Amino acid sequence: MSVLKATRSSQDLLCAEFIFNYNDTAVDSVAGTSKSFGSTYTDAIVFDAINLPTGAQIVGGDLVVETQGVGPTAYTLAIGVAGNTACYLAATSLLTAASTRTALLLTSALASNAGANIRFTIASTVANATAGKFRVTVLYKIDGRCGREVTPV
Repeated sequence: MSVLKATRSSQDLLCAEFIFNYNDTAVDSVAGTSKSFGSTYTDAIVFDAINLPTGAQIVGGDLVVETQGVGPTAYTLAIGVAGNTACYLAATSLLTAASTRTALLLTSALASNAGANIRFTIASTVANATAGKFRVTVLYKIDGRCGREVTPV
């Protein structure tokens, strides 16, 4: 059993951001082929968009629709990790109005603690997207990291 003492340190939160357009492309993290983020609706890209270090704990974040998605009848983004692809955000419509903000879920804040990258899963149906710009921001801290000493008053 260890003897615990009050902490005398703190750390600044870290922020990771990923901005993408409907017609951007990336290499799918599962298939290994180049796919779009919606301009070809059959692509259904799965992409490890944000790399996190071991010890990361998600403490906040959001999805912001900058330009409304246009084209498909359904156009969604789920955010999670491999093996739990919606732990940070269940499939959420990208067809919502510009400036719509959806907060990330924090019920699985330790899903990336072992170094699992944040994975995006995009799905759409019936038609290709012809517009859309989106921003995902993730706030996190790292276990055991000390940025400065806190002096008690």
